[in-house]
Amino acid sequence: MLAIDSAGLVATSFRTLPPLDVVRAESVGEALQELRRAKRPAILAGGTDLPARFNVGDYPDIIIDIAKIKQLHAVFIDKSELVIGAAVTHQSGSTHALLPAVIPGFQEAWKKIANMRIRMSGTLGGNIMSRRTRYEGAILLAALNAQLEFATLSGPLFMAAGDLWDAELPVASLLQSIRIPIATKPRLDYERSLRPIFTQAFYVDDTGAGRLVSATEFVRPHIWAFDRNSQSNPSPEEIDFQDPVTGTAYLNQVRAVFFMRQMTRLGLS
Repeated sequence: MLAIDSAGLVATSFRTLPPLDVVRAESVGEALQELRRAKRPAILAGGTDLPARFNVGDYPDIIIDIAKIKQLHAVFIDKSELVIGAAVTHQSGSTHALLPAVIPGFQEAWKKIANMRIRMSGTLGGNIMSRRTRYEGAILLAALNAQLEFATLSGPLFMAAGDLWDAELPVASLLQSIRIPIATKPRLDYERSLRPIFTQAFYVDDTGAGRLVSATEFVRPHIWAFDRNSQSNPSPEEIDFQDPVTGTAYLNQVRAVFFMRQMTRLGLS
């Protein structure tokens, strides 16, 4: 449940890094070939997470730069899905004209992630693939029931965003896009007024189905399936957060309060 992977470590600098190679991939296929040959590869898109990786002792022997692969920067509608390229930055993605029309609330939620310096460079794919509990992309995408599309040497691989935490990916695999279903007209509300203590995303669609995703800085997102049609006023059950900083009773109280506020903002109460 916990991911406290940087406590007590001394910050590093470029002087502490062993020699490494840098390759600028021109295509997804080229990136996969480099990944297959590498022993300890690191992917570079926005680069904002690499210093954090170095600080916890992750020293790659090669950095594969994918920032120039055009298809990884696309945002478009594919039938009943919103497709966001893995290298789309927080700034360009959250200001894209498609978002307000297809998923009300998603644009406002995405705009809240990070400061402007990070937003201009950091990518949605990098935010997800870092698998850090304090990063917020996983909370939003788990709520939206997003699918992650990976390119591999044996063909595409699809995975639910919420399943990435414990997934064993092929050595040569590259997150290519994030696919969010939009056929049932989803809406999203994101509450982060207590971040980093607690954040919560609530999604609901026109069928009455939805997902409540709750997380703290140290705990992976907890997903609760919401069904508006199951009872008159459904409420999430209490969970054991096992957060090392904040007590479970308090977190469950906040979770319930946020849930009622989000129900009201989404017009469900």
